[in-house]
Amino acid sequence: MPANLPPQYYIAEQKYRAARGTAEKVAALQQMLAATPKHKGTDHLRADLRAKVAKGMEELENPKRGAGQHQPFVVRKEGAGQASLIGMPNSGKSQILATLTGAGAKVAAYPYTTRIPLPGMLRYENIKIQLVDTPAISDSDIQGQLFSLLRNTDLLLIVLDLSGDPLTEADEVFSELDRYSFRLLGRGEAADPEDPLVQKPALIIGAKADTPDADVAFELLQELYGARFPVVLVSADLETGLDDLAKAVFEALGRVRVYLKARGSEPDRKDPLVLATGSIVEDAAVLVHKDWLRRFKYALLWGSGKFGGQRVGRDYILADEDVIELHG
Repeated sequence: MPANLPPQYYIAEQKYRAARGTAEKVAALQQMLAATPKHKGTDHLRADLRAKVAKGMEELENPKRGAGQHQPFVVRKEGAGQASLIGMPNSGKSQILATLTGAGAKVAAYPYTTRIPLPGMLRYENIKIQLVDTPAISDSDIQGQLFSLLRNTDLLLIVLDLSGDPLTEADEVFSELDRYSFRLLGRGEAADPEDPLVQKPALIIGAKADTPDADVAFELLQELYGARFPVVLVSADLETGLDDLAKAVFEALGRVRVYLKARGSEPDRKDPLVLATGSIVEDAAVLVHKDWLRRFKYALLWGSGKFGGQRVGRDYILADEDVIELHG
């Protein structure tokens, strides 16, 4: 049975042949896969493309290191999740990172001051979230390495400068993401396992809210994107909107905090277990110790249940700030 491949496939194939690095190759392969129709004549082709994408992603997420070699675009994840600040030159990314985390980001009035990723830890209530400041998304010298990092991050924070032309900036950022085969997930949107593109949740930050007419520009952002993405107004200089941003980042990451309680004692609310939204009691138990997979009988639950101390099984879906007492 003939494959009958569309023109978009061959355009992506040309990009693949011209790609200079693994990140560009993976992006082109994903475009080829997305353009390949699903029928019996393409089964082998789709399987081959999926295998090449998987191999490329493995190389990007677990790069080989030579002896003593430092790879600045490989940022080890820490905390409850990793959120990467992306945007155009001078959009305000570095100032946001420095203000929120205290990390020593280089802040200046000229473009391309951030040359390598810089991580910092944002405290939200009783957990920490890793923020990563990244070079300008339009910097062609580092795009291959940058998109390798973004493929492994948990959340994209799109920073737009309200003192300039944020709508044009948004178009440029979305265009670069699309060129590297990213598909942004909106509020509450789940990833499609059949979609070959890189799917990442996104949040939009209107930065420099203290500048003239920033409120007007922010209203335009909300009109265009607010129905799909969380949009947050921030001034790092005046330190306004930062609490709202921290909360929005936590919610967009899709995490729940679960507190453990021993029999006859109060729960420890200072050091919660952090799990993905939709996690079940068994996930929390195994995170405590893998032996719970074998010995678990039931748990007592306080929080999202019908009453305090409700007895639940291993498949009960946990909500944020639930308290559980494990019994084996």
